[in-house]
Amino acid sequence: MKSTYLDHAATSPMAPEALRHLIALHEEGVANSSSAHLLGTKAAALLTNAREKIAAKLGSSAKEVVFCSGGTEANNWVLQRTLEDWRKTNRQSEQRPHLLTLSTEHSSVANTAQWLNEAGACDWNEIKVDREGYVDLGHLSASIRKSTALVSISHGNNEIGTIQDLGAIGEICRKANVLFHADACQSFCHTPFSVRDLPVDLMTLSGHKVRGPKGIGALFIRQDLELTPLIFGGKQERGLRPGTTSVELISSFAVATGTWNTDIISRMHEIRSYSVEMLKRRFPNVELNGPVKSLSLCHILSFTIPDVPSKVLHRELANRGIACSTGAACGTGKSESSAVLLALGHGTDRAHQIRLSFSPTTEKSDIEFVIEQVSEIQKII
Repeated sequence: MKSTYLDHAATSPMAPEALRHLIALHEEGVANSSSAHLLGTKAAALLTNAREKIAAKLGSSAKEVVFCSGGTEANNWVLQRTLEDWRKTNRQSEQRPHLLTLSTEHSSVANTAQWLNEAGACDWNEIKVDREGYVDLGHLSASIRKSTALVSISHGNNEIGTIQDLGAIGEICRKANVLFHADACQSFCHTPFSVRDLPVDLMTLSGHKVRGPKGIGALFIRQDLELTPLIFGGKQERGLRPGTTSVELISSFAVATGTWNTDIISRMHEIRSYSVEMLKRRFPNVELNGPVKSLSLCHILSFTIPDVPSKVLHRELANRGIACSTGAACGTGKSESSAVLLALGHGTDRAHQIRLSFSPTTEKSDIEFVIEQVSEIQKII
């Protein structure tokens, strides 16, 4: 059976260069980067080099990059600690810290916000989006209070590919003296930007979304910002994220970021555009979710065929060796409807989708094969 993998937004196999690097480090053996001996110093040098590479790709200083286990940890860290730090700074206030997120957020943000709100740690509101998933800037401005401690918004949506205007959002936050956090797990390396040019205070990165290893990520913390650690222990990562540092994963993450460039991004946009063209040609009633002509992530495409239940279509595609998804991997099985599509204004009968997500290895022939299989499945459902 032919196997076709189009679920790179969930996780992407490691780039060959990163995989070879990881294997070589494991075979060689890497010492503890905190150890005060020659091999420890060598490990520390690998760590420094990796931090500088990722900072250069991000457009930050190396001191602003703190490594952690991945996007979920970084998002939890930001939400939990910024609210707690606000409470400590405003001890005399009778108000709880106020948190704003987008109605289309990843579960690592939405579920954390819900838990904090239900635990009485904050007041929480969600900002509206339009039919393509773009933030309603007017609603954002009107929702900020004196007690608003944090605005947390994904840069690139993991289900429909919408890219938010971080500059416009950040300026609203700056004027209100509110911290702004952007989850860039899907956008980092997939769309050009430099964090130094953006009014962003905190930014989440993930290794396995950019063809690096799983279990590693990073948090950008603006240099003049103090953030309490989520966990406590030793002095690793300046004491902000203690625990024995996985130099192998971090170094391989850095190698993976170096495999991305504007030519690759352009090619992936071509693959996405080709997919849209093929879908429209074969299925006249297809509905595309999120931006089509507007700026979007190069690797994510969501579509719905109204007369074909997406759960059924997904199952049949899987039976034919095609890996795709019906939404975020972290939310699989929780609901028949996509929370993202519901936020876009779709009814429950319409809030279902197939998400195709690409990598630099995706070919037009992969798209053609998938479209053909969808056509055959439609005939038998």
